[in-house]
Amino acid sequence: MKTSVITLVISLVSTVVANPVTIPIDSSLIEARQYRPPPSYGGACQRIAQQYPALISYPNSTVYETENHLFWSETTVLSPACVFTPSNAQQIADALKICVQTKTRFAVRGGGHTPIPGAANTDGGVLVGLDRMKQTTTGTYKGIPIASIGPGLRWIEVYSWSTKQGLIVMGGRYAPVGVPGVILGGGLSYFASVRGWAADSVVQFEVVTADSRVIQVNADSNADLFWALKGGAANFAIVTRFDTRTYPIDQIWGGYVNQDTAHIPDLLNAISTYIAPKTGGALDGKSAIDATIYYNGTTKAYTTTTSLFYNGTVNNPPALANFTKIPTMIPATTKIRSYVDFEGETAASGDRSLRELFRATSTKGVPASPKFLYDIFVEETKKLKTIEALFSFVYQPITVGALRAAKALGGDALDLDPADGSLLMQIINVAWDNPADDAYINNWAANLITTIETKAKAAGLYYPFVFLNDAGPGQKPLGLYGKGQSLPRLKTIAKKYDPNGVFQTLSGNAFKLATQ
Repeated sequence: MKTSVITLVISLVSTVVANPVTIPIDSSLIEARQYRPPPSYGGACQRIAQQYPALISYPNSTVYETENHLFWSETTVLSPACVFTPSNAQQIADALKICVQTKTRFAVRGGGHTPIPGAANTDGGVLVGLDRMKQTTTGTYKGIPIASIGPGLRWIEVYSWSTKQGLIVMGGRYAPVGVPGVILGGGLSYFASVRGWAADSVVQFEVVTADSRVIQVNADSNADLFWALKGGAANFAIVTRFDTRTYPIDQIWGGYVNQDTAHIPDLLNAISTYIAPKTGGALDGKSAIDATIYYNGTTKAYTTTTSLFYNGTVNNPPALANFTKIPTMIPATTKIRSYVDFEGETAASGDRSLRELFRATSTKGVPASPKFLYDIFVEETKKLKTIEALFSFVYQPITVGALRAAKALGGDALDLDPADGSLLMQIINVAWDNPADDAYINNWAANLITTIETKAKAAGLYYPFVFLNDAGPGQKPLGLYGKGQSLPRLKTIAKKYDPNGVFQTLSGNAFKLATQ
């Protein structure tokens, strides 16, 4: 019998993992899984194998089963006809040409973190696993210090490499998450208030286009595509290299604090004080938080975990004082440390044995929002049946400084206006084990988002933005970009670079332009 999902997730959240790069595969999942025969795929696998025999694997082989389980959520493990593991852009271009010629569905997997079935996997098509593409080099681009990083890397690998050189790259906040999904969805780093979205620091992409050309995309060459790739997801090309700015980094202060139910009001007050537009700690751009409230579907208990970050060697920085003064359930892990050591605490979130979902929305970044949102979360969780699942509600503040920084770096497809003020992004994450609960949990999460948005609009607290990196099935983040102005432009760019709609019809992608 599997370990209780609640016990497993809580232990993962509370544990600092010594070796964050290792991502184990549960062999019992492989043995229990039943292979579903694929539909006709036009012989694409055999044709790719003729050209690259060492890079193709088939069902029931160790490589295939391992590659097909490098997904965060068990809901995304499907049945590709074969797995292709290229090591460079030309190999991808050659395989893509075959898929297009044979009209074979394909999916591209970076870190495999998106918990949406079909987003990065396929039934009966070709799964392209990018984990051989882990290049890391430093250099310059027009005098700008950059790191060139491959799409097969996870962020802990990037940070472990870059910080040895005293450098940091703008990337994801969670160590096990892959590079491409984060950047192509915008990407939220702990440095956002001074560096904007992670995508804004990219100065050049190397991509494979729908017609299998390998091209460089930057502000001077293919400038329209350059803008679209910064938040427009996998709608345009397959990215095979990211050239992104590097910034100096020394030690930081950060870690996690955990509170019980009795201190949730204190946490909500701390968030409200932190995001206050004229006086809050968020005005100190060196600071950042992620605050999570958990609901245990078995015990009905609420607990919290808050990630605190400060880019400097200041113990208990004043910007975060309202968080550090709250009593904790277990000792806080906050301290002056290396950035890699801090990120290592998130490695536990890479457990890949459960079923997961995301959904997202946003409210205005004003003091009234945190308690308003918590009251709705409590109201809706109390309607749940007793269920072995962990429900997480995450607060992520985005400052006006972050939106200004994004504009200063050239802008992006998200195109949020600093004049509209700060926002408070929310993520709903549910982790469970029993497939029989899939529909129940998905329906509950969708209803929660609808309820939040309806009540937020009525209260004047709604902010029309869904963070694509954390969006769920059926959500339409691209349609909200730039107050609705980005989507027509994105569609025009897609038509230019992909006139036959390869990435809209053959490719796996959770947020295709036509659905937005």
